[in-house]
Amino acid sequence: MEKIYRIFVLNPGSTSTKVAYYENEKEICRKTLSHSTEEIAKFQSINDQYDMRKQAVEDYLKEIGVDLSRIDVIAARGGGGRVLRGGGYLITKLMAEECRAAPWPHASNLGVMIAYDLMCTGSIPGYIYDSPSSDDFCEYAKVSGLPEFPTLRGAGHPLNEKAAARKVAGMLNGKYEDFNFVVCHLGGGITVCAHRKGKIIDTTINAFSPERAGALPMIAFTKACYSGERDLNAMIKRQMGNGGLVAYLGTNNLQEVETRIERGDKKAEFYFGAMVYQIAKDIGSMAATMCGEVDRIVLTGAMANSERLTEGLRRRVRFIAPVEVVAGTFEMEALVKGTLRILRNEEKAGDYDTENAL
Repeated sequence: MEKIYRIFVLNPGSTSTKVAYYENEKEICRKTLSHSTEEIAKFQSINDQYDMRKQAVEDYLKEIGVDLSRIDVIAARGGGGRVLRGGGYLITKLMAEECRAAPWPHASNLGVMIAYDLMCTGSIPGYIYDSPSSDDFCEYAKVSGLPEFPTLRGAGHPLNEKAAARKVAGMLNGKYEDFNFVVCHLGGGITVCAHRKGKIIDTTINAFSPERAGALPMIAFTKACYSGERDLNAMIKRQMGNGGLVAYLGTNNLQEVETRIERGDKKAEFYFGAMVYQIAKDIGSMAATMCGEVDRIVLTGAMANSERLTEGLRRRVRFIAPVEVVAGTFEMEALVKGTLRILRNEEKAGDYDTENAL
């Protein structure tokens, strides 16, 4: 008889914390704990959101009547304390500490921190899988232009991107490892990655998103950092929560922007078009990393439900390869499936405490 693993899944994003309870691959219940722009704005840094998000998670466990004694394992999105290879890692105290002190603040790091506290309370293991800082990049992708600042970055949304890519590979009657894809995750953050034969070899986050600034004029931004008008946390927050559509239009809600466009708002139409333009440029750059040998361009993430957005991108990039839309997010099921592969000894988890950064 197959062993039933009871899994609690934890997935913090920029504006929500997704939580779920699974028994093996079967989802028993799930909820998205939403955090409004106004609520997030109360905090100086992402780490400051910890108590608020942890309380929301604990309230959810009470709501569904599941205590930690009934859980076998926690699967959490996160692990951005250092650059890691793709795949799974056991959550450790060191991982939680490094996530708290991460040089690239990201809401997913809170997932590791909350999971570790729950692990200690319940004396249960926890794993991450395909960390946002996953790095299987080619060597050229790691050169920044200044040797003292090597490019240390992650793939951004590998969980959802790989899940969507696997779905497209299945449509093509093959495996993920058989194809070259450019996968674009369209959410509160936007990442575009080159997937070559089962590995993410490069990524770009140049395009601005609903709430992130993307690439900025380097000299002008450096001057602003030294102007004395804002401190470090304020400058990071300006990029990571108050940039993009929020900065230009005052909202991170794409549906609201589209409604404004339909009502004749030319400003909303312009900045929506600028976002599409920038995303298309990123897709083109990732195609170039694979010499144009691209089997499909895959659009995924919550914003891929927007026909205006996906069709705008399709018009600009279909000359590269056919475009497939896999709307929605599949991070929860990807976390569960990855964790189960580890528990079933189909994969070996990495050792975060002893494995050096790449």
